[in-house]
Amino acid sequence: MHADATVEPQSAARTDRALRRDDLFTRWAELAPACDGADRYELTEFGEWILSPKPTPGHQGVAFEVGFQITTQLGRGAATEVPVLTDRGVRVSDVIWMPPERWADCKGYSPLRIVPDLCVEVLSPGNTREEIMMKINAYLRGGAREAVVVGLRGEIEFFGPDGRRDASAFGLRLALPIELF
Repeated sequence: MHADATVEPQSAARTDRALRRDDLFTRWAELAPACDGADRYELTEFGEWILSPKPTPGHQGVAFEVGFQITTQLGRGAATEVPVLTDRGVRVSDVIWMPPERWADCKGYSPLRIVPDLCVEVLSPGNTREEIMMKINAYLRGGAREAVVVGLRGEIEFFGPDGRRDASAFGLRLALPIELF
């Protein structure tokens, strides 16, 4: 993880071809029954289905540990593998957090129609920097206050609407055991 990032504006050309938020939400609902038990999937902003292998047990262990530490430090409101409606389609964040009162506004919705306050991506060997930064930027443009990237060796990066940060705006201190990697 070397490149800094700032929130990229949504291009007008991309927006013209993209599906409306309601259409993406409907498309997700149509595909969900066909995908039950299938590998992990997301939708692009054009409604195209992206199928990925389910995360490995090691990946899930890292996500669980991150979610546990977030809950310990910020309180209830963390969840793993949550689909979120963004301007770049429906993206599945490895870990999210938002306060309980925001969860109350989301009951019964999948994908979430609001972007959580905190979104975390745990890298897998198949991820590219461009793919991850596209998701991070989509979360931040959608209203996330912070996004976190956990690298392949446990390195932690924090991002806000103005780009990369040296520390978490939430005061998070993620200490991931080396044996998870």
